[in-house]
Formats: sequence, C-alpha cells, structure tokens
Amino acid sequence: MDVSPNPTTSQANETGSQYPEVRIRQNPQTHVHDGNQTEHRQPHNWRTSIKKDEKLNICRIYYIAGFFLLPFFWLVNFVWHYNDAYLAEPFEEQPQFQRYVLRSGIGFIFWSVLLIGWVFYFQTQRNYYNWDYITFNFPTGSA
Repeated sequence: MDVSPNPTTSQANETGSQYPEVRIRQNPQTHVHDGNQTEHRQPHNWRTSIKKDEKLNICRIYYIAGFFLLPFFWLVNFVWHYNDAYLAEPFEEQPQFQRYVLRSGIGFIFWSVLLIGWVFYFQTQRNYYNWDYITFNFPTGSA
C-alpha cells in the first residue's frame, strides 16, 4: 500500500469523500452547494436602496462642494443623480433634484471651458509674457 500524502486517482476513488466532486456549472446564475441549488443574488447597491430625501441631501452636498473649486463634484453629481432627476417616475423632491443636477452640469461645463481656455492661453502666450518663471518645468522653444 502507498502511503504518500498525494493519493493516486484510484486511491482517491476508494476513500470517497477525501476530494469533492468537481461539477461544471451550466448556468452561472445558480450555485450548487451540498446538492442544493440556490439562486445567485445581485450584490447590494447602496444607491438604489437609499431613500429619495437622503439622495436629495447627498445631491445638495455635492452641489455645494462644487463651489469650493472642486468641479469634479459637479460632474459626479450630474452623472449619479441624472436618472432620479429626469428619467424616474415623478416624486415630491424631483424639482429640487432637477435644479441641483442642471446647475451641477452647467457649473461643470463652465469650469471645464474656463480651465481649458486658461491652459490654451497660457501655453500659447507664455513666451510673449515671459511666464516661464511660473512653471515647475522649463519648456524649451515656443508654441
């Protein structure tokens, strides 16, 4: 008899329960565990289970945070709450949602245009106004 820690295939079949049976699942939505078949549930989504008034409070906080030179909050606010503001069934807080979401979108577009305009102006006019001392890197040549 072989006493090796790794039994051969015939020895594994003799012991029976030493190794679990390998099964290929045909449906990835169902799981087989101990012979019982269970349905797979989607992971908990905190954004869908939260109440509308709490979502409105989050939307308002993100809208206010955008005024502190953080326009990325406006983008996140617009993307996250657009469905609640414009595509969901009507509810009591929806006009407030629409106001915050619309203003967040406009604010993000405004800051994006302003920032891109400043970068373009700075890069094209830095030699004319001798603004190279403002930068951390010293580009060579002119635009």
